[in-house]
Amino acid sequence: MSLTPVEFWMIMQLAIDLCLIILFVVFIRQVRTVGKSSKVEQMTGNVEQVLKEAKGIAGRFETQLEKKREIVNKLNEHLDSRIVSLNLLLNRAEECLASAKGNKFHTDVDLLQQEIIALAEGGSTCDEISNRLGISKGEVALVLDLKKKSLETEKVSTVG
Repeated sequence: MSLTPVEFWMIMQLAIDLCLIILFVVFIRQVRTVGKSSKVEQMTGNVEQVLKEAKGIAGRFETQLEKKREIVNKLNEHLDSRIVSLNLLLNRAEECLASAKGNKFHTDVDLLQQEIIALAEGGSTCDEISNRLGISKGEVALVLDLKKKSLETEKVSTVG
């Protein structure tokens, strides 16, 4: 079977057409795949952006919470010192009313607190300080605890 030139060229034309159709189908599939992958990449980018924003917000929230904790701690310490001072003042007033004239009583609360601290630093116990100054053991312990807390706070402040 011999092919005539016209038949040969027709077969060649069909083969070329078939190749073009196959290439066109492959091209269309590639375009669709690229379109889908760009949507996926876009969604991934959006999710990453949202996650970055969430991390930033969480960091700022954590910073604000830490500041609030510091403020609350400072307020608690301040209130503790005020309560101690008021308790000492109240106890002092009650003792002054109870006894006509006491020779061991001090009128200045700050001086009393300083004296308690000085005696404690000198090695005196709560009982000895209480007997010497004529105040309750609870007051002495309260003043010493407050001093201890303030020293711890100063250490934390200088470290931080």
